[in-house]
Amino acid sequence: MGRERRYVEQIRVLDRLGLLRLWEWLQAGKPVSGWAEGKPFEYLILRAFELEGAQVVWPYFVSKFEQIDGAVFVDGLSCLVESKHHSNALGFGPIARFKARLDRRPSAAIGLLFSVSGFTKPALQEALQHPTRNVLLWKRPDITYALMNGMRAAIQLKWRKAVEKAAPEYDLGKEEDT
Repeated sequence: MGRERRYVEQIRVLDRLGLLRLWEWLQAGKPVSGWAEGKPFEYLILRAFELEGAQVVWPYFVSKFEQIDGAVFVDGLSCLVESKHHSNALGFGPIARFKARLDRRPSAAIGLLFSVSGFTKPALQEALQHPTRNVLLWKRPDITYALMNGMRAAIQLKWRKAVEKAAPEYDLGKEEDT
């Protein structure tokens, strides 16, 4: 648990500009010294929400079989966070597993699945055909948009488009109507 606490302390020194620099570094595929693989991205997302006043629960274990990357409570939304920093686009498997974790929570909980590499076309098609509507899918451009324009504004737009258009993968850069 000491390493996780150290990650929180290290990420909390970063302001928005620091997070944007870290995001550029991570997109270039560079490792962060002293951090386990994937952890900088996971903590970057949570810190971005924290900077905007969201209540953040840092990574934790529910049981020895279930690890949660974090939780965010903001603007009336209760969200579980899952962050994936892989070199290849994600298939439907991680979406389905995350959805299963969400199904064990109250129905008002939503999932935020962030993926640096995005999602395969079949995964997106599958997500639209199955009842995964309470999982919002965030690709690299969405993450950049959110970090630059505000996580709170981004989640509100993403959620609104999921409700209006049944589009959990809505591209945040598509419209100017934040």
